[in-house]
Amino acid sequence: MKCSVCCKESAPDGTWEPPQTWVLEHSAKNPTHLSYVEIITRPWRTWMES
Repeated sequence: MKCSVCCKESAPDGTWEPPQTWVLEHSAKNPTHLSYVEIITRPWRTWMES
């Protein structure tokens, strides 16, 4: 997750709970930081067929 106000980010994690907890804690400490972006990385693999 990334704060849209200050651009700070949560640590990367493969599950939902740690980034969600980071957002809740960050917004509690910074009441005007109300917009966040979820950053998702999906691995792709390609290959050539002969």
